Amino acid sequence: MNYLNIKNLSISYEKVTVFNRFSHSFERGLHWIKGYNGSGKSTLLKALCGIIPVPENTVKVMGHDITTQALKAKSTLCYVADKPEVYPFMSGYQYLQLITEIKGETLNQKLDSWLDEVKLTPFKDTPFSDMSFGTRRKFTLASCLIGEPDVILLDEPFNGLDDNTCEKLMQWLFEVKEDKCVLIASHNQPITAQQFTSMIELS
Repeated sequence: MNYLNIKNLSISYEKVTVFNRFSHSFERGLHWIKGYNGSGKSTLLKALCGIIPVPENTVKVMGHDITTQALKAKSTLCYVADKPEVYPFMSGYQYLQLITEIKGETLNQKLDSWLDEVKLTPFKDTPFSDMSFGTRRKFTLASCLIGEPDVILLDEPFNGLDDNTCEKLMQWLFEVKEDKCVLIASHNQPITAQQFTSMIELS
C-alpha cells in the first residue's frame, strides 16, 4: 500500500524551478530525503502536508487527496517543521493540549513517558518565548505521539537536540517504521544508509 503518492509535482519560485513533474510513492518504513540546503527538502514536505497548495491529484496521503480531501488527508499525518512554529506566549503543556483538541485525542501515558525521558516535564508550564531552541523542538516533536498518524514528516528533526533526545528519537523511529511511513528531510546522515527503507537525493 502506498502511504504517500506524488504525481507530477511542479513547484517554482519566481524563475527558479524546484520540482518539475516529480513523481514518487512511499510505503511504510523510514525514508531519507537527502539534499543540501536549498535543494527543496522543506518545500517537498510542505507540499505533502498541504502548506504549499498543489493541484488536485498531485499528492495523496493514505489514498486521500491533500487538495480536495484535506481534512481526511491531514488527519492521517503529523508534520514537524525545521523551526518550531508555535505561539510564543503558549506553554509547552498548552501547546500539547491544543494539538490533542485539534486531533480529537487526549493526552496519554505514552506522551507523559516521552516528556520524562527527554527531560521536558520541568518545562511544561514554561512559555515558548522563554525556552531554548532545543526545548521548543522537543515539544513540537512530542506532537507526533498524539493520536496515531500513519504518515510522519520530519524536517531536520535532530537539529538542536541533545544526545539523549537524539537517541530516544531514533529508538522511537525504529519502532514506528514497522507500521508507519516516516520521511526525514536532512542534509546530514543521521544514521547509516542501510537502516533506511529508501533514500532520495534532491539536487
